[in-house]
Amino acid sequence: MAITLATISNIQEYEPDILDFGIPDFDAEITKAQNDVFRDLRIRWWPTYHVGKYDLTRLNTGNNEPDEDLYTASQLTTACVFNVLGFHIFPKLAKFDPETDLFERKMEYYRKEYERELDLVLRDGVEYDADSSGTVDEAEKEPTHYLRLKR
Repeated sequence: MAITLATISNIQEYEPDILDFGIPDFDAEITKAQNDVFRDLRIRWWPTYHVGKYDLTRLNTGNNEPDEDLYTASQLTTACVFNVLGFHIFPKLAKFDPETDLFERKMEYYRKEYERELDLVLRDGVEYDADSSGTVDEAEKEPTHYLRLKR
């Protein structure tokens, strides 16, 4: 994976004190969160990509997986930050005491924000440079869901 969706400085924009809780390095957590975001895109977006142009399940290319390097990283940064906070960092810090645990409340908050942010990205149109031209044109960022029933 060559592109980086988020860094510790992106996380500190939302949680400035995150390095003060005893975990010195979050690189492993960021990598896991990036993998989560890419997996969610493979599940929620990739099967519907270019519906009407061709059916991905019928292509016999041998590799029906998206190339992670073709995404626009800046579009996915916020989703990755919310994922790393909600699913990887705050669960490590939480004591799971519902009455007094601030970290558990933050964990739940960022999990909901991740779902909301990823939904917004999908509805806006995932920027994916399918032709590897170096730029994403309007046809390459069409939203795949138009709030209608697809069969």
